[in-house]
Amino acid sequence: MNKKNLFLFVFLLFLSVSAGAYDFMLDSICYNILSEQERTCEVTFHHRGYAQPTFYSGTVFVPANVEHNGVKYTVTSVGEYAFASNDELMSVVLPNTILTIKNAAFAYNPKFKSFTLPASVKKVDTWAFISLPSLSHLEVEKGNLRYDSREACNAIIESKSNTLCVGCKNTIIPNGVEVIVNGAFISCFSNVGEIKPREIVIPPSVKVIETQAFTGDKSLSKVSLSEGLQSIGVDAFSGTSIKSIVIPASVTSISYSAFASCDSLEKIKVKRGNKVYDSRKGCNAIIESATDKLLVGCRATVIPEGVKSVGVHSFKECAIENVSFPKSLVEIENDAFFSCDKLKSVVIPGNVKSIGFNAFFGASGIEEVVIENGVEVIGAKAFGDCKNLRRVSIPASVKEISGELFYKSYNLERVTLDRKNEVYYCNGYVLVDKKTRSAICGWGTDHCYVSNGLLAYSVKSIDRKAFNGQKRITRLVLPETLEKVGAKAFYNCSGLRLIQCKAVVPPTMGDDAFGLSFNKLELPLQERAVLLVPKGSADAYKSAPGWGEFKHIIED
Repeated sequence: MNKKNLFLFVFLLFLSVSAGAYDFMLDSICYNILSEQERTCEVTFHHRGYAQPTFYSGTVFVPANVEHNGVKYTVTSVGEYAFASNDELMSVVLPNTILTIKNAAFAYNPKFKSFTLPASVKKVDTWAFISLPSLSHLEVEKGNLRYDSREACNAIIESKSNTLCVGCKNTIIPNGVEVIVNGAFISCFSNVGEIKPREIVIPPSVKVIETQAFTGDKSLSKVSLSEGLQSIGVDAFSGTSIKSIVIPASVTSISYSAFASCDSLEKIKVKRGNKVYDSRKGCNAIIESATDKLLVGCRATVIPEGVKSVGVHSFKECAIENVSFPKSLVEIENDAFFSCDKLKSVVIPGNVKSIGFNAFFGASGIEEVVIENGVEVIGAKAFGDCKNLRRVSIPASVKEISGELFYKSYNLERVTLDRKNEVYYCNGYVLVDKKTRSAICGWGTDHCYVSNGLLAYSVKSIDRKAFNGQKRITRLVLPETLEKVGAKAFYNCSGLRLIQCKAVVPPTMGDDAFGLSFNKLELPLQERAVLLVPKGSADAYKSAPGWGEFKHIIED
């Protein structure tokens, strides 16, 4: 999980609790009543948004019992976001009546240093301790029947299953732990303060490292994996600062994105004897031996001959600067080079038959893409958000191009399509499906003509999101043959000032065809742009759904 997805997760979690408010406050601690019958309550956050950054400070002592309106309640839970986002909070001492600690209960406290889990606690939710960069002491009180912190390991471990549930920057994983759970070290996720590099050793007893176990831990610069490890989950080490990784021979499962967004990673090795994976020819990559699929790459990867596919997220947010594809390669999968912003140019040889969805999305450094004859399929947004992309060449062999191919690549100047291509036509501004006469994607840095002057290929429809995000187009000319404009076809084309539609009969228009993403400071495009229509058609456009929203309709 990258930073953006992590914040999205937290935001969605926040939405689930933000509608509520505390039932009462006592001694500056907020509570919600859980059960009037059982007389129980939980600690909750202060107001409807995130807790105020200065609401709690120092060490907070939560009482076992509180009284409200003459009724005595037992405090049995720490609720979602109860102590979140307090810049001066250093510790919270809980009573031995607490049974549950919920998601994000202690999230985003930069000075939070110490925590002791009471013996009474029966459940600690995943992600309860998000982004606590100062957390250095974790302890489970003796007598807890479910959790322990054996060998003063500075971690919370589920005793029966030997599962490490919560770790911190000082955690030493004890031998005997078998599973490192989802989000176990999310407390180390932080973008504030000084980041001191640290090393962690995964002992031989650990069989499974689950999804997002170390996600976003920028302090983690070195990890040692031991023989005995079997499985590494999705995003397990994504966004860390590790520089090298050695995969033990015992590992039989590595999920996609396990080492994504590790921009410091430059050395990858799979130990000999591994029956599932290899790093042949010193390629600095993890390859699935049976399928010849490259699963994990890094800045120093050289894709070796014999590799047939580059897997999902294999180079995601990687610092690789140059890539050369071997003659054996058949497929570049979805998101393979997502946000590889150090890449400058890409040449995709004809032996590659398919380029996946988002394959080079966000690779903002790419200036030129050459696709050689032989490539047949190009997925949606394959070259989207490539902000420096200027030139693209597409061969005659391409049979399928999905929508939004150049989404937000608004500096695109020239797309060269081989004239022998039997499926598509390009007039310099749009790619047109010859059979359906629909514009599937378009671009433009100034004027944009959705027409080519040839009746055979004159556009009848513009696909959904065809020009989405092309904000530099200022003037748009739509042909007289146009019958339909798809939903969000020109969404976020915020630079448009003149739209000339030559169709006498107003084309049908989908939802938000000329919409803008919400911005209070920006007038709707329909109030800023001039719509130029054929003589005698103004009334028809003014009464047509969608077109009638334009405030400035002028006859040509």
